[in-house]
Amino acid sequence: MTFVSVLAVWIALSAGGIAVVYRVGLYIARWSPAVSIACLVVLSPPVLVGAWMVAHQIVRVEQASCEERDPSVERLSGMSPAEFHARCIATRDNSEWLALRRL
Repeated sequence: MTFVSVLAVWIALSAGGIAVVYRVGLYIARWSPAVSIACLVVLSPPVLVGAWMVAHQIVRVEQASCEERDPSVERLSGMSPAEFHARCIATRDNSEWLALRRL
């Protein structure tokens, strides 16, 4: 469900951004059609990438925490459950264990 939300926001932002780029291209086309096409080619991909980044900022994807036993696949952010557990073990805070060991 979260991916669908991100996709919907991305499509809306992309459509708005491409419309603005198209209007700028039409405005520039009055003086130089070649520069107008170059403007469309150069500015359109960054609009799509920027819209994707903004969509991820707008639609927050809650990530699983290491305290959970079996987090849902949607909250693993593309990782497999085994990789998620391996990362949790690798980044575990061992300060309590080290403090007990020094005594």
